[in-house]
Amino acid sequence: MTSAQNISNKEKSVSGQRVKEDVAILLTRMLNEGLIESFTSDETFKHRDYSYEKQFKTDFIVTTLDQKFILIRASNSFRSDRAKISFYDFLGIQSYSEFSGDIVASILLFPDDEISNTTFLSARERIHANEFFSPASHWLTYAEFIEFIDNYRSEIETAIESVSEVTDYFSSQTEYTTDFSTVHLATREPTGSYYGRAGNQFEKYLVSELNSEENLSKFKYGKSDCYEFHELVTGITDALSIPREQIQLLEATDTITKLKNLGSPKTDVHLKIFTGPKSFRTANLSIKNTTSSRVSCHDYQAKDFVRVIAPSDDAFRLLVTTFQEAGSWTQFEKLLTDRGVALDIDSTLNQYMMKIIEWAIIGKHDEDNIIDPSTQLADFLLTRNANNGLCKLQHAQDYCNELYRNIGNSRGAPFSWTYPSKRRGERIQLKMPLKLPQPQE
Repeated sequence: MTSAQNISNKEKSVSGQRVKEDVAILLTRMLNEGLIESFTSDETFKHRDYSYEKQFKTDFIVTTLDQKFILIRASNSFRSDRAKISFYDFLGIQSYSEFSGDIVASILLFPDDEISNTTFLSARERIHANEFFSPASHWLTYAEFIEFIDNYRSEIETAIESVSEVTDYFSSQTEYTTDFSTVHLATREPTGSYYGRAGNQFEKYLVSELNSEENLSKFKYGKSDCYEFHELVTGITDALSIPREQIQLLEATDTITKLKNLGSPKTDVHLKIFTGPKSFRTANLSIKNTTSSRVSCHDYQAKDFVRVIAPSDDAFRLLVTTFQEAGSWTQFEKLLTDRGVALDIDSTLNQYMMKIIEWAIIGKHDEDNIIDPSTQLADFLLTRNANNGLCKLQHAQDYCNELYRNIGNSRGAPFSWTYPSKRRGERIQLKMPLKLPQPQE
């Protein structure tokens, strides 16, 4: 090996170590801000069926506020033979660790100069095209990682705020022996730990009840003890034309792989309905548990609206970038006037409104960020009125069609257009209307 090669390898080693140090600093900051539950570094894991304690390794393991896990492995450069070491570790942890069913992202992290490495870019493209297997769900440079962490940060901050929409008053469904109201009570303090306990507990409750063999057995014979199980499974099996007596097994999970940008997909709970040993149908549930008739549903930068909705439409680009800068329609119109810009806002926006609705509600059209359409795109919307405990199930596309009928009622309808807290000028947030279920008169 030449001295030049030695210097190059040393520089790469230093660069890789610097990435690990920067990640540790970033995760520490997120921990102090209450945006993650915890993280550890240089962790080793055993195969759950063997005694050896150091079978698999990862540089960082992050515990999210909803008790899911993100694996991070930093490398000083990309080489296909070296990547296989990380593949082995990731695959081992994903398949054989004690928390293998709760991993939402496995990130292979590289220094920024790898973005000019054609071999790295080619390998990443083959993965995205499903031509090349990778246990790592995300291949990122550090700069990309920083941008994606900003997406995660904004999403969690919004989620923590949204938890305040759920009160601690719940009315049980008296004709059932079990419902969410009788099992869980929300606490009040809107902190990160509170979000972890209360913000996702309805999803976790649903997963537990859907996986109950006792609930399924009673349901098949026309009797249900659990209100939410009855409402949900009845609605889904009716929509999918599955006779209840043919159901052999239900498998539900709230562990859904993160999008490529580390954002959460629209699916909150993925359900498999088995009618035979290898025969099943699926349902992806987007869940809204709230007391509010308008809730946050979408949070992206203007450049993402352009990328997903209309990359070649200059008028649309001007609209969303100016709105992001303004933060409100009133200020938006003032900016256009001050700059002497003429723009037909309604026609520019409304021609793309169905596409925006489907992106915001289902997750469709964002091919750059979807990893697994079969689990990440929402099929159904489950709305729970946290004031009275009543639930309503709708097919997601039907709800999109319903929203589309409201365009033109006001600027940007059916959504309210705004920005996440403290993010004016940085991001666009959409809030969607909800018809909360009410007791029948």
